Amino acid sequence: MERSRADLARAIDALAATHRATVTESRTELALYQLDGLGARDVVARLAPAGFTLIRLADEGSDLGVDQLDDDSGGIELVATKPIAPDSVFPVLTATGFLAALKRAPAEPVLWVQGLDRCIEATTVCYLPWGTEHPFVVDQPPADPSRVVRVLGNAEPVQEIGRWLLRDADVDLSGRFLSGWRMHAATALARALAQEIEPDEKLLFRGPPPTRFRSSGADRLEVPVLNQLQRVAGWVYENPRELENRHGLVATEVARTALRDGDITDLGSVMFGALEGARIAYGFGISQQSRDALKSLSELRKAVSDETTKLADATRTLAAAVMTSAVGNVGLVIARLTLGRDSKFVASAAGVIGLVLAIYVAVVIWTGWHFLTIQQDLRRDWRERLYRFLADNEYERMVTTPVEKAEMGYKKSAIASGAIAVLMLASVLIIVF
Repeated sequence: MERSRADLARAIDALAATHRATVTESRTELALYQLDGLGARDVVARLAPAGFTLIRLADEGSDLGVDQLDDDSGGIELVATKPIAPDSVFPVLTATGFLAALKRAPAEPVLWVQGLDRCIEATTVCYLPWGTEHPFVVDQPPADPSRVVRVLGNAEPVQEIGRWLLRDADVDLSGRFLSGWRMHAATALARALAQEIEPDEKLLFRGPPPTRFRSSGADRLEVPVLNQLQRVAGWVYENPRELENRHGLVATEVARTALRDGDITDLGSVMFGALEGARIAYGFGISQQSRDALKSLSELRKAVSDETTKLADATRTLAAAVMTSAVGNVGLVIARLTLGRDSKFVASAAGVIGLVLAIYVAVVIWTGWHFLTIQQDLRRDWRERLYRFLADNEYERMVTTPVEKAEMGYKKSAIASGAIAVLMLASVLIIVF
């Protein structure tokens, strides 16, 4: 059946090449229009051995039987059903149908292509020889090129590149059968790497200096050059978060090294050097960012250390205030017990001093607590403005956990100190009065 199907495909492609038929393929049907009688008889004879079923044969007047075809017939329409294909598979019989499928968005993630002799895996579409069983899981589509490519005037919008961006940039793309795919892929990837597409379809790389390439010439692009173009596009679009940075670096290198007023073939010829230059510039930028990040982390550690030190100082100050208050209150109690009960002035003075000592402890507690709330507000501001690059778990490990431990120590000390101050004041008031 494979041979019969190949013979059928060649016969139909020969009719299409000589303008003796117009071919349309859907997932389940093959339709030929404007056939002559000789071509129709040849196709009908080849359908059944190839596994196709004839469902309609007609001319401009009415349905026809196979025995009614003659060499002088014309304007014949032939429709046949294709063999059943698995779900998510779009079978394509003819090279004509394959070229037509390349011009429209893929209806299914897997295409069975008669005449294809190897597996071609793109990011979102897999092209396979007809009948091949091959597990294929659609990757996350690459970022939308419209994020970084500006289309001016009436130029054609830039398209998604998932079906043109290969998973393996070194796959063999040679052969006449894949010439159409290579041309479409080269054009789509070149447009996705440009910074602007002008109304006359020229691809602009702003540079400096600005450089323009014509959108023609993709049919002359050699396979190794297309493979290099695949590597560049893969590097640029592999990480959506870094798309703007990498796209700009490649565009700058292209503008710096390319000839002026070339076409896509000329653009492809500079891709090796452009990729190397962009990677070097990217690595330098990452190193600079790493140094800046290390500096920021060092400053963050110092800030956290300073804050915990200040909280520890506040805790020691609070302990000293409680100790001072305790000594003063003990002195008041001793003085009251030493003097006579009829000394009203001493009792009043002792009560006032005890209250002042309690207020002193309260002020120390409030001062530390106020510092604590100010630091909490500052940390929230740090997090949003300076340290957004840190993951939540890293920030928690470096900042939140140690600071919370220091805060908890102060809070416990503050609660205990407040309770001691209240008890001492109550004791003084009871004793002196």
